[in-house]
Amino acid sequence: MLLVILVIALVLRLIAINQSLWLDEAISVNIVNALNLKSLILNFSSGDFHPPFFYILLKGWFLLLQRFHFYNISEIFARLPSVFFGVGTVLVTYFIGKKLFDKKTAIIAAILISTAPLHIYYSQEARMYMMSAFFASLSVYFFVCLIDKDSILSWVGFIISTVLMLYCDYLPYFLIPVYILYLFIYRNKIAKSTLRAFVPSFLLIFIFLIPWFIILPKQLNVGLSTVAISPAWAQVVGAPNLKNFLITFVKFTIGRISNDNNLIYALLFVPVGIFVIFLFLLSLFRVSWKRSFLWFWFFGPIFISFVLAFFIPVFAYFRLVFVLGAFYLIWASAINTVNWRPLTRTLLVIALSINLTSTAIYFTNSKFQRENWRSATEYVFQDSTPATIVLFESSFSFAPFDFYNKGRLKAEGALESFNAKQDKVKEKVGALTNGKDKVFLFQYLSSITDPQGLVFQELTRQGFVSTETRDFDGVGFVYEFTRQANY
Repeated sequence: MLLVILVIALVLRLIAINQSLWLDEAISVNIVNALNLKSLILNFSSGDFHPPFFYILLKGWFLLLQRFHFYNISEIFARLPSVFFGVGTVLVTYFIGKKLFDKKTAIIAAILISTAPLHIYYSQEARMYMMSAFFASLSVYFFVCLIDKDSILSWVGFIISTVLMLYCDYLPYFLIPVYILYLFIYRNKIAKSTLRAFVPSFLLIFIFLIPWFIILPKQLNVGLSTVAISPAWAQVVGAPNLKNFLITFVKFTIGRISNDNNLIYALLFVPVGIFVIFLFLLSLFRVSWKRSFLWFWFFGPIFISFVLAFFIPVFAYFRLVFVLGAFYLIWASAINTVNWRPLTRTLLVIALSINLTSTAIYFTNSKFQRENWRSATEYVFQDSTPATIVLFESSFSFAPFDFYNKGRLKAEGALESFNAKQDKVKEKVGALTNGKDKVFLFQYLSSITDPQGLVFQELTRQGFVSTETRDFDGVGFVYEFTRQANY
């Protein structure tokens, strides 16, 4: 049964995996291709708010592919590591469920997380989130083993998996205070020798992280400086407000699908939300001091990251996918609460229906998939002339366009920086369009980088007329400008 579930998990994570790379994925792929390992860790990492482990692994994966003569890195190849980590997380979730409950509950949890829409989505992302979810789940598994009965193997597994987790992403760091709080609350139920052994284990984990703590302050400075320059960017990357807090639980349940009308979206989710709340309440009947750790694991990082986001904007649901294991283990414990097969089957069918319906909508509706830079780039290339330039309302061209363009067309950012001034925009746009008769303008993220539309206005002033507009999923509007004959 477990093998069948893992095969299903793999198949679901391979469906629609060939989507266009979106901004963050393309940055990862382009940087890993362009830089050697030393530059990747010491130079690039200073301006990127993530630890380096994912980039190191991706670099090794690309080198392995090149060794077998796969020199053109496709979307599928770039995402395969996340697919494997996603399937691995399903397996570890099963082991946690078996350790805390029983085989039946573990199987139900594995079925649920294997079909979970948000888990599938980020198992198809060439980013670090599923990698961190895998090592976080592995860390939790060894932690659960230790509070039950410690052993050398469990200690080694806990230390290694936790260190690797902390080198993947920053929000899993919040599992450490969760561990400590849980150990403090249940200190009378855990063997004193085990409690004492956690002190040197956490110290050893800290020692392994010391090399990275040299670079971390630089990352914090860059991140806080960006937020200070552009407050709108903070809203995008993780602002702590009630809407973002509530949407986290919605996304955990139905994945990335949404509706433009917030009222309709909320009303459609109400019956699903009631069912999820019912499962959480029902699961309380099976709570013991060991099983209560699932609630610490699930709610702890969410609340800690929400509070921290008032100082550093880090609160975003996709950074919290490492708690999905706890989310579905709580579901599974509720479904298997009453030893009455008809009720168990009914609850499981409803839970699976939510997962599979949401997943099917994601697979079949491109609106809920990734930014369609591949089509946008091909459109620009096919309609270009030798005197064409592509402009972006930023200070640089965006990574997904660079990935698909491969240097075929000249592409530049039309702004000097955030909060650009009219005279600077005029000067730069004039220089870039000199001798050009056609301009393609991408308005991607323009509400943040150019909210006043200065680039669009300047192109019009300099004699360009918008002749066609195309809208691409996730990318937004692409305007085609042609220079008037008398200019």
